[in-house]
Amino acid sequence: MKHPITQVTCVGAGLIGSGWASHFMRAGLDVVVHDQSADREGYLRASVEQAMPSLETLGLAPGASPDRIRFTTDLEEALRTTDFIQESATEDVDAKVALVAEIDRLAPLHAVVASSSSGFLAKDLRRGARHGERIIIGPPFTPPYLVPLVELAGGDVAKDAIAIAREFYTKTGCEVVELKREIDGYIGNRIQFAVFREILYLLSQGVADLEAIDRAVATGPAIRWAVMGPSSVFYLGARDPSLYQEFVDLLAHELDSGYTAPADFAPDKALMAAYANEVRATIGAKGRDDLIELRNTGVAQIRVFLEALKQRNERS
Repeated sequence: MKHPITQVTCVGAGLIGSGWASHFMRAGLDVVVHDQSADREGYLRASVEQAMPSLETLGLAPGASPDRIRFTTDLEEALRTTDFIQESATEDVDAKVALVAEIDRLAPLHAVVASSSSGFLAKDLRRGARHGERIIIGPPFTPPYLVPLVELAGGDVAKDAIAIAREFYTKTGCEVVELKREIDGYIGNRIQFAVFREILYLLSQGVADLEAIDRAVATGPAIRWAVMGPSSVFYLGARDPSLYQEFVDLLAHELDSGYTAPADFAPDKALMAAYANEVRATIGAKGRDDLIELRNTGVAQIRVFLEALKQRNERS
């Protein structure tokens, strides 16, 4: 018999963990947040408060309230009555292995343990656990309360846990993508880093400054990507479906013609320092608050619009 999920524990109260707490709270769940540092409670509360306007735009479930988020530094207490664990601790594989083993030892046996790791494999994180079949990868895109993607991986020995997580995440408003097999970095991060590598190459070649590159992405491909993935966009690139193979062949030719960074391009420390300095001096010159407000308001409104568009298409 499947155990209902009414209480979630977020292990780690940093950027990701606090974002997850906001997301699960919006879904009307009781949320316990654990962190070893008592000082993190202040960060957690401030993060939830900052997220509230966007959460309200997206829609709060009945009974959803920040009052349903509880903080503790006691891991055993945090896990005692939990139904689902979202681990979001520091990205150190050995530390995560030890933490996941401790979570596995303390948590009720019915509870799934999902890691927010940005690139590790479930088969590695299970090394110290007795119940590896309930330990999976469930990474979000930042921040979890705003960007709906969750990728599920590690189903080779955890098919039941994957099924439970898929249903749970979907019910809380996530867009779930399940990997057929594990790979370092998963899908979203690998695509994101491929784009980042190209940005570094353009910067190294003096093609444009970073503000211009950001605008080229945000007002060009990113607008289409908000509605459909790159392969769907490319499918519409041929004027007739019968010509699609010719269009794909053209894409391959353009790849060979230098439309991407050369295979031997490897950014060095000097380039990475130049990149960081330019971001701070231009994009980040006025601080983070305005950028966070722009991101939160814009993405929330786009999600509301896309959901209305999806519902309209389903009715037609």
